[in-house]
Amino acid sequence: MDTFEYITALVAVVIGLAIADLATSLHRLLRNRKRVRWDWVAPLSALLILAELFNLWWRWHGFSGTTAGQVVPYFLALILIFLAACITLPDEVPADGIDLAHHFDENRRYFWFVYASYVALLIALISIRDLHNGLTARALLSRYYFDYPWLVAAYAMIFVRKRWINGIVMLASLGWLVIGLNLWGRTPDLPL
Repeated sequence: MDTFEYITALVAVVIGLAIADLATSLHRLLRNRKRVRWDWVAPLSALLILAELFNLWWRWHGFSGTTAGQVVPYFLALILIFLAACITLPDEVPADGIDLAHHFDENRRYFWFVYASYVALLIALISIRDLHNGLTARALLSRYYFDYPWLVAAYAMIFVRKRWINGIVMLASLGWLVIGLNLWGRTPDLPL
């Protein structure tokens, strides 16, 4: 077993657990739908994180790290995206019901901190790799023109209470992930 296969086993397990947590929470909400007061932002956050999990899994094929120093930052990113997946939807539906708007409001700061930290770590790792491969700071700014300002906006969302603004930022993030990063047309062997 080479280093890539060894690391990939752990990545697959953690991503699989995160997806299972999302699916289990969704199942509980749907099964107890009469006791759920639905809101669009919490399920949208789950969809965004599901797309991020798929993106990470799909791009993992291009991972080329072989040392602990190259692997540990991605391991931290994996833990962050797992935490983001766990927070998007409630784990249980109490007997007296649950309000998804209230659930998101209670967990908004935690969600945005963890999700923004995940993206910040990935962008930092990719930027460092690109600088190491000879790109200039100006070239990085032109390549990641959406990503760097997005980080500021994502961390700012920690302090924005209006759910509709949170939802719009999530929709923009999901749109960028699917369209801007060409999620549907990308091969899995691009460098991570």
